[in-house]
Amino acid sequence: MLTAINKDGTWITLPEKIPANMIDDWRKSADYYCPCCKMELTIKAGSVRVPHFAHKNSSSCRASSEPESAYHLMGKRKMFQWFLSHGYHVDLEAYLPEIKKRTDILVRIGGNRYAIEFQCSVIPEAEFMERSRAYQSIGIKPIWILAAKSLKRKSFYEFSISRFQWLFVTGSCHHPFLWMYCPETDHLSVLKNLTPFTPRTVFAELTTASLKLLPPSRAVPQNCLRFPFLPVWRYKRNGWSLHRVKTARRCDPVFEALYLHHISPATLPIEVGVPVRGMLLIETASIEWQAWLYMDVFQEKRTGEKIYMADIIRIFRKRSKKGEIKFRPLPLLHEKTIEYPLDQYIMLLEQLGYLTKLEEGVFKVEKEFTLPFTSDQAQILEKDFYDKHKLMMEKGNIQYNQ
Repeated sequence: MLTAINKDGTWITLPEKIPANMIDDWRKSADYYCPCCKMELTIKAGSVRVPHFAHKNSSSCRASSEPESAYHLMGKRKMFQWFLSHGYHVDLEAYLPEIKKRTDILVRIGGNRYAIEFQCSVIPEAEFMERSRAYQSIGIKPIWILAAKSLKRKSFYEFSISRFQWLFVTGSCHHPFLWMYCPETDHLSVLKNLTPFTPRTVFAELTTASLKLLPPSRAVPQNCLRFPFLPVWRYKRNGWSLHRVKTARRCDPVFEALYLHHISPATLPIEVGVPVRGMLLIETASIEWQAWLYMDVFQEKRTGEKIYMADIIRIFRKRSKKGEIKFRPLPLLHEKTIEYPLDQYIMLLEQLGYLTKLEEGVFKVEKEFTLPFTSDQAQILEKDFYDKHKLMMEKGNIQYNQ
């Protein structure tokens, strides 16, 4: 930690560097105590270590339960100075006695207080949830920022995000994004327009700016009203169709079901596995949960027949209870029901001319999904489908328009 209190309660913040000949002077000049547990602290510093406070004796203090790296200490100091330099009321390592928590940075913006947490290591999901709820319980909005060095980039638009990193996603279903920071380069990054393909693989746009050139008031990314990932989405979906079966588990439920329905992954209808708004709420790959909907609902429906939204939701929930469709915990995202991606998928099918809405929750089939006989035919149908609907999807009428 970088802050402590002395005997009279005065807050002490360590400088970024302490000359070697002055370390003992700092140590002898006062006794230092933890603002959280009130136990005595000592100063640790050296040629490699960033100057910081640590408990003298082993302690169960919550503030010291997670070891802090030099990267972490440097990061929260620089972000604190960033807010301070722009005139914000900001505290470094503020202790909140109501919830017995210490936040990396506490900043007041307008009428709101924000707890900034710069997270450089993996912590249990339950702890992340508990800390976030604790801040919210006293009217503080948590902002979790990932260490930029933990990001795994696979290609220009493709990234790998772990289940833990997904917890940090904020914004809304229409405009989801992920904060990251690197204190070594002093760059704040935003991974925006997150569009998951599988539980880990996501398409997104990465933007980066130096804190020296970026005021906090302009840090929130602008909403994108287009969908730029359609070509890479198509490429990834085609690869899944042709190769996913090679890595599937022997008893994988969705592949067993496809086999029983006489469908191969390579000959799934092209209407299965399309990007829709809100699909980040579902951890199961979009092509898989949409395959369940096709087998459970659409495969047997003929032109002119009715489809009821209540039946779709009931079937979807049943698959969820069996663990065949899983949801992604997103505690910082503005709330939407788990049925929201279903509504968006049905809306998409309506826009594409497959369904007509008769009344609230009731639809008529206007056009059936086409089940190709061969993978070659599937490729032809895929090209025809996107040649026809490409512009509408790329303009963002489906994905990100609010």
